[in-house]
Amino acid sequence: MWTLLLALAAAPVITWLGTAGINWTARAVGRLPSPQVACFAAGFANLGGLVVLFLVLQPTGSNPRELLAGIFFMSAYGFCVTFLNWFVFTVTDTSMHAHLLVEIGHEPEITFEELTRRYNKKSIIAARIPRLLQLGQLRLDHGRLYLTGSWVLASAVALRFLRRLLGLRPRPPQEDTAPASVDRATGSHGLPLSRR
Repeated sequence: MWTLLLALAAAPVITWLGTAGINWTARAVGRLPSPQVACFAAGFANLGGLVVLFLVLQPTGSNPRELLAGIFFMSAYGFCVTFLNWFVFTVTDTSMHAHLLVEIGHEPEITFEELTRRYNKKSIIAARIPRLLQLGQLRLDHGRLYLTGSWVLASAVALRFLRRLLGLRPRPPQEDTAPASVDRATGSHGLPLSRR
């Protein structure tokens, strides 16, 4: 019992260390690590380890209902740790809140107008599109942007469902629509985003 409790308590740290290990290994071999892939790989490996540990620690002839309940609990806990890990890494990597606070911390005399100039929707999109192209999540073909796979959308749907399940809004309301051009990012105007 104590072994299992210690494993549950250590699971978030083990997942975080696994994510960091995947990222550092990818960098060491000259790859550009994807934070999302690293987070989910480490998290689901940890989830699998928790389920296996639970099964190994069960006495022979255990009640099947108790086994199923334990597997369900370990899986749910492991998934929550994975989600937390992904959320923490994503926030530290891309959150505008964190960027704004760091910017203000580095330049305490910065004005509201200067922040607005640096962080308007057009400049944010212009900064993100090249990164998404570099990570291989988008593809530019004849002036049009395409998603290169559906796992990002599938993940978004799963996370939206989880947010709804937790009683959280799926996304913040948009004040207005995104700008029509991302010419700084790609050198083109009016690039529509579509799936192929």
